[in-house]
Amino acid sequence: MNKTLQPRILINCLKHWSRCYGTEQTQAKAQAQARPKKRSVCVGLTQPPDAQSVKTDYIGPPDPKSNLRPYVRHYDENETELANKLRLLRIEVEKWNMDFWTKHNQRFYEEKADFIRLHKLSGNDELSADQMSVFYKTFLDKNRRIHMMYNISWYIKNFDMLTLAFAVEVQQLFNRIRKKT
Repeated sequence: MNKTLQPRILINCLKHWSRCYGTEQTQAKAQAQARPKKRSVCVGLTQPPDAQSVKTDYIGPPDPKSNLRPYVRHYDENETELANKLRLLRIEVEKWNMDFWTKHNQRFYEEKADFIRLHKLSGNDELSADQMSVFYKTFLDKNRRIHMMYNISWYIKNFDMLTLAFAVEVQQLFNRIRKKT
């Protein structure tokens, strides 16, 4: 894909998502600015769209607990078995990733709050950046093995998705060639 198009596509997805799932004020503003013939189907919804009703994948706003952007994966009714397997694998990996970062961030914020509380008990009302860097280093050192295992698992899962995506593309290529002949 052209690298100059990627930011524009992402910005359009984010604008669309915020228009669909933003606050009522954001939705009202988006409706007022929307052109009648290009009006979004999901304006006014409070939940992500149904995967069967959308024509493309959607990327949502960051989750407050994991800080990851959730996906709504589009699928065709006539998707092949391989494409279905790829879509389900992507959903499974995204859920695994979301769960990992939700738990990790929860641990981080709890330990950070404990660190701050202990320093306040010892008479330090304000913590400097240097003092907080001690916490960050300690936290990273303590969780080094977890991060290493996460990265290894993440690479393996991505490789599985890439090989399956390659197989889906090859299958689609053969189907297009078969239809032409």
